[in-house]
Amino acid sequence: MDLLPTPEQDEIVTSIRAVLAGHHTIGEPLANSLWIAAVEQGWFTLGIDESQGGVGYSIVEEVLLYRELGRAVAPGPFLSTTLAAHVAAATGTGKLLGRIASGELRVALAERHTADAFHVLDLPGAGAVLLVDDDSVAILPADAFASAEVVPGLDTLVPVAIGAPSAVTPLASLAERSAFDLTATLLSAALLTGIAEAVTEQSVAYAKDRQQFGQPIGGFQAVKHRCADMATRAEVAGGQLVYAALAVRDGRADAAFHTHAARVVAARGAIDNAQINIQNHGGIGFTWEHTAHRFLTKARVVANCCGTTPSHQAALLAEPAPA
Repeated sequence: MDLLPTPEQDEIVTSIRAVLAGHHTIGEPLANSLWIAAVEQGWFTLGIDESQGGVGYSIVEEVLLYRELGRAVAPGPFLSTTLAAHVAAATGTGKLLGRIASGELRVALAERHTADAFHVLDLPGAGAVLLVDDDSVAILPADAFASAEVVPGLDTLVPVAIGAPSAVTPLASLAERSAFDLTATLLSAALLTGIAEAVTEQSVAYAKDRQQFGQPIGGFQAVKHRCADMATRAEVAGGQLVYAALAVRDGRADAAFHTHAARVVAARGAIDNAQINIQNHGGIGFTWEHTAHRFLTKARVVANCCGTTPSHQAALLAEPAPA
């Protein structure tokens, strides 16, 4: 199995980075121009077959996209909108898929909060809600959560509401969800991997630039070793992520095992690296003006979407070990 990207995949990553650099600044809310650019680039249907109205790439290219979105800590309902596009494609609701692909429909994400309520991310401005529960996946009109109460969230760029959906007819409902679960797990792992990589680069750059006692702080053993550990976590997360994506694309029997492993490793790498990045930056790392905290809060939010680390660990243990 070749883990190295193809020249075409390198071009895709370069294009994604250019779009993000031109339409997004870390710490700023979602720019409408970024959403429009994402639609023009076909981000929401990147991994959906051309015969269904998608771009025609695979889960591997989607993973590359979400890795870059993680590196840029881009706000907005990108993940839930992409997953909703997969639900629309799987259920044959072409009109709904067209609305998502055109950017007309932004989709929030609702997951179980308590026995009686769901927490909904990115509800303001959404036209639909992707509701993911233990035994069901459905796309509901956003009006179903009209009575949800907005609450303070960990990440100020990710609005959170809590409530129960009203009884409405779903726009689409997924009967068989194994493929959906793999996609959701992989794309959330890709976001977390991107965060782990970005904060490593931020720490290394700062360690080279910041001087104390007449030399860069990267020359001090304590800082040097922390950066090396960060690089190791990011590299492991990236390698496991790509392996899992290729396993899913190729329909390998151990694809689920590697996918859950990728999510567990990426979550730990993102959170640990983001915390250490703040420490490496010293006093300035703890300030609101610096971007270091953006990576940590985003990592915490994503690590609790599409399952949690304990749930993925349990799923990993339930899978047979790879041959």
